[in-house]
Amino acid sequence: MRVLQIMECTIGGTRRHLRDLAHGLSRRGHTVEVVASTLREPRMVEDLAAMEAAGIAVHQLDMVRPIEPLTDVGHALALAGTVFDRRFDVIHTHSSKAGALGRAVGTMLSGAARVHTPHTYAAAFDGGKGQGGEAPGPPGLILATERLLGRVTDRLIHVSEGEREQGVSLGVSTVDRGRVVPNGIDPAPFQDPQGGAEVRAEFGIPPDAQVVGTVGLLNDAKGHDLLVDALAQLPAEVHVLLVGHGELEQPLRQQAARLGLADRVHITGWRDDVSPCHDAMDLFCLPSRWEGLSYALLEALAAGLPCVSSAVNGSPEVLLPGPGHPDCGCIVPRDDSAALAQALSGLLSDEELRRELSAAAARRVTEAFTIDHMIDGTLAVYREILGTGGEQL
Repeated sequence: MRVLQIMECTIGGTRRHLRDLAHGLSRRGHTVEVVASTLREPRMVEDLAAMEAAGIAVHQLDMVRPIEPLTDVGHALALAGTVFDRRFDVIHTHSSKAGALGRAVGTMLSGAARVHTPHTYAAAFDGGKGQGGEAPGPPGLILATERLLGRVTDRLIHVSEGEREQGVSLGVSTVDRGRVVPNGIDPAPFQDPQGGAEVRAEFGIPPDAQVVGTVGLLNDAKGHDLLVDALAQLPAEVHVLLVGHGELEQPLRQQAARLGLADRVHITGWRDDVSPCHDAMDLFCLPSRWEGLSYALLEALAAGLPCVSSAVNGSPEVLLPGPGHPDCGCIVPRDDSAALAQALSGLLSDEELRRELSAAAARRVTEAFTIDHMIDGTLAVYREILGTGGEQL
């Protein structure tokens, strides 16, 4: 199978999704080409180099998130040169800008199946800003464009059931075209985490403190301010460890100082060594305002951490899977620091419940949220469109 992957929003989980998907498809013997921007994440250059080393054809095209007509036309023409006569079986676009340009060009110039993964619907949240706090354009225009493009998209792959339902409610997707293929991770690097004592010492966290941690970009989508507000309602022996970097680092430090929590809120900056940070935590918290399906949540579960999450896409179906599967965390209303504080307090004071949730956590990831599950699901969608069933096209 010959597949073209196109993405502009190469930050956070979307960057990781593209990397894992491209390598996973290539390892299965499929011919993969990637068109990606590096503007929002310079380390994407390293990802593209690794793809090339693995035999994946790479086209760096620095698409921009905001609507810029002249620039966008130039990028569409560049995409046309990549698409035309390359005889792709599938053109798979990701996020808003690449989704718009890639599907428009694919519709006009290629007979390839068109697949799109939104990685959250920015038009549904916070004025359409999405990841990084940068709105690509007027929300009404973005939503109208997504609805129009949805009509020429063979399948929309959503990373969670909640995201699929949201796509249908927005009029972007339909029940017959929407599919769910959850994000997946390699759980091995996060199992048996060690080094927590060193991380605590590095940031001056007392050895006997209870630590609530989270991992992610420091932007409005991730809701770190809600966790800091919740900390003000928790006992003095509770500390918060924020693993990540981003534009809200200084405002978060100012918020902590204003609440008298400067010595209990610890911001690590960018870390490659996430596993020792997990080992420093007693609980993992995902206070996000919106998600597709959080990679950070899956990593924390793989590390065996009990989790508290806001009711964002993906989290309920991961943490509260339903009959026959034990819960591995708690869900609280979105954008509600009081509810968050109450849930954290309840778990911090109940060691037995934490042990039960921890025991179910790693198993949940292994059973349903690995990279192999993600590749299997994606290929199943491709083959469904192409009519190849279980054959190895």
